[in-house]
Amino acid sequence: MKGRYNLMIYVGIDIAKLNHFAAAISSDGEILIEPFKFSNNYDGFYLLLSHLAPLTRTVSS
Repeated sequence: MKGRYNLMIYVGIDIAKLNHFAAAISSDGEILIEPFKFSNNYDGFYLLLSHLAPLTRTVSS
């Protein structure tokens, strides 16, 4: 599609037994999501998805 492109996003997740940390950067090295802590349960993974969801928008020029 003309005027649109896909931005590569890298998500890092540090996994542990009770709590995890996640962060996201763009392919250009821009920090998109600062590191944050989330629990190893339903609410924690919902928090992770709520942080990632805004990154799925289509970017147009």
